[in-house]
Amino acid sequence: MSTRVESSALETGEIRLPPNPRRRKVPTGERKRATQACNACNVRRVKCSGEEPCSRCLSTSRACKYPPLKEKVLVPRETYEELQERCKILQRCLADAVPSESNREVLLAKWSKSAPAAGLSASNSPPPDDQAEDGDGRILQDAEGQTRYLGESSGAAFTDRLREFVGTVFPLLVNSDGWPLPAQDEVFTSLLGRYHTHDSRPLILPNVDPFYLPEPEEISKLVSVFRFYAGDANGLSQCGGIYYWGNLDHLQEEARRQAGRITEMGEGIDTLCNLNAVMALACQYQPSLGLPWETNPGETFFARAKFFLINPMEDTSLSYMRALCLMGQYLLGLYRRDAAFTYIGLAVRVSVIHGLHKAGRSEEQTKREFWNTFILDRWLSCLMGRPTTLPREAITIDLPGDADIPSAAGLRAHAQLALIMDEIVNSVYGIASTGLKYPQTLTRADAALQKLSLWKNELPSSLRAGENGELSDRPNLVLHMNFNQLIILCTRPSLFQAAKQSVAARYLPVHHHRQSWNTSHVEACVSAAVEIAKLAQNLLLTNQSAVMFDYHFPFNAAIVLELASLLHEGQEYVDNINILMNYLQKAGELGNESAADCVRIVTDFGDVVARLKAQSTRSPGSRLMALPVGPGIGIVNDTAAQGAQEEQSATFEELLSWFTEGLV
Repeated sequence: MSTRVESSALETGEIRLPPNPRRRKVPTGERKRATQACNACNVRRVKCSGEEPCSRCLSTSRACKYPPLKEKVLVPRETYEELQERCKILQRCLADAVPSESNREVLLAKWSKSAPAAGLSASNSPPPDDQAEDGDGRILQDAEGQTRYLGESSGAAFTDRLREFVGTVFPLLVNSDGWPLPAQDEVFTSLLGRYHTHDSRPLILPNVDPFYLPEPEEISKLVSVFRFYAGDANGLSQCGGIYYWGNLDHLQEEARRQAGRITEMGEGIDTLCNLNAVMALACQYQPSLGLPWETNPGETFFARAKFFLINPMEDTSLSYMRALCLMGQYLLGLYRRDAAFTYIGLAVRVSVIHGLHKAGRSEEQTKREFWNTFILDRWLSCLMGRPTTLPREAITIDLPGDADIPSAAGLRAHAQLALIMDEIVNSVYGIASTGLKYPQTLTRADAALQKLSLWKNELPSSLRAGENGELSDRPNLVLHMNFNQLIILCTRPSLFQAAKQSVAARYLPVHHHRQSWNTSHVEACVSAAVEIAKLAQNLLLTNQSAVMFDYHFPFNAAIVLELASLLHEGQEYVDNINILMNYLQKAGELGNESAADCVRIVTDFGDVVARLKAQSTRSPGSRLMALPVGPGIGIVNDTAAQGAQEEQSATFEELLSWFTEGLV
C-alpha cells in the first residue's frame, strides 16, 4: 500500500494504529478518559465521562448503556498453531470414522452448544408435556432456532413421533460389534424436536431486468414443461388435468403483445407476473432449463414475478390470485413451506374478497380458478397440519362443470378429494380431534374411509385404470397417489400402534397382552403404501422427475412400509421401499433438497428398524431382564447400577403402556 493510500485510510478511520509502546500505562484510578464509552457517546464520537449514566446522557435524558465487557484470552502463537493443526487432524479422523457427510452434520448439530435440542436427544429424555398429548401437533425448531407449529397430519410431526418412539427403545439397543458408527438410532433421535426448513433464511434473489422476455420459442417450451408437470388442462389428458391455470397460450400472446405498453404505460403487469411465475416453476420442475448462474433453478423468473406482484395487503386485485398460487408453489420447492402457506392463504382471501366462494358466479373460468386455489389451500393444510384459510361451511359455489373445453373431470374429482382431505385433517387429526384418544378417532377415520371408497367408485372412465390395471397419464397418477395418501392418513395411527406393541412384545415376551389396534386399518395402510410404490414406478418408467406434489407421497409410503416390517417380514416390503427410495433419490440428484432430506430420514429410520428386529430376534427381553424392573424395585447402593435400573424401569413401564394403549 502506498503512503498516499495509507494516509487516506488513516483519515477515514479504516486503519487504526496500535498504541505507542513507549507510552506509560496509566492506572485505572488516575485516568482522565473513560476506558470505554457508552453506546450513545460512541455513536456520536464524543467524549464520555464514564459514569453510569454519563454526564452527556444525563443532560440529554438519553438511555445510557455500555457494551458488555469482552474478556480477551492471549495465547502464544505456537499454542495457537498447535490447536489449529489438532483441529485439522480431528476433522480428518471424523471424516474417516463417519464417511457420510449428512451423519457428520447431525453429530455436529447434536454436540454444538447452539443446538438446544441436542441435550434432549442425547439423554433420550421424554418430550415436554405440551408435546406428549395426541392430536395437539408439535412445536418444532429449525436450524436457526425458530419454532414452528406442525399439526399431526404433517410428515414432520409424525417423523418427530417416530424419533420419540426410537428414543424410548434406545436403551434396548445395545452396541454390537461391527455396527457402523455413529449408531443410526442415535443419529435418528438426535434430531428430536427439530424441523428442516429454509423459512428463517433470507431469500436472496438476483438483480434482474423485470421487463425482459425470452424468445417466443423458449417461452413456449417453458410453458409446455409447466403444463406437463403441473397437471394443467393442456388438452393431452383425457380427464382435462387436475389443476386449472387458465389459458396459458393466451397468456403468452398477451405478454408479447403488451410488452411495450407495459414498459411505457404500466398496464398489464399482472400478465408478466403470471407468465414469469409459470416459467419459474417450469425451471424448478426441470432444472436443466434453469440459467447456469442461478443458485436455484428459476429464481431469475421468480424475481421478475415478485417485482410485478402488487402487495396483496394493499391491493386485492383478482388478477393476482393465480400468481400468488404459482409463487407459493415455487417457494414450496425451495423448502419454504411457511412462505408458501402464506402466499396461498393470501390467494384464498383474495377469492373471498371477490365472493368467488359463493354461488351465483356463472363464469366457468372463475369457478375453476376458485377450486384450483381451494385444492392448493387444502393440500398445504394437510401437509403442514394447520387449519385451512376458508371453512368448508362458507363455500356454496358449485363444483367445476363441463360447459367449456377442456373437460373438468380431473379438476372436479380433485376438488372432491380435497373436500374429503379437509374432513380428515380437521376431524381425524385437527382441531376437532384435539384431546381425543386413539380409539375415539377410529370412528371418524372409518367415516372418512367410506367417503374415499365412494369417491373411487364414482370416478369417471377417464380417471380409472386401463385394462392392464395401470395408469399412464401423469395427472391421473398424481391424483391416485393423493387418494392413497389420504388412506394412509386415516389408518396410520393404527399401524403405529401395532408397530409399538410388536416391539414391546419382542422385548417383554413373558407378559400377556391383548391386541388393541384395528387390523383392517393396518392392512389398508400397507396396501395404500404398496399402491403408491406402483404409481411411483410408473412415473419412473416414463422418466419423469419428481416435484413437491409427487415425492411427499413416496416418503410417507416408505415410512409406512418400514413400520409394517416390524409386524412381519416380507420381501415385498423391501422391493417396494427400494422403488420409493429410487424415486426420491432421482429427485435428490436433480438438486431437490427436500427429496434428498426424505431419503436420509427413511434410510436412518430403516437402519433403526433393521437393528430393532435383529437384536430382538437374537436375544428377546435379555436387556430388560438383566435387572429387576417394574413396581417393587429394591434399593441399590451402587450409583451406576441404580441409574441403569431407573432407566430400565422407565423403559419397562413405557413398553407395558403400549400393550394397553387404545383399549377401552
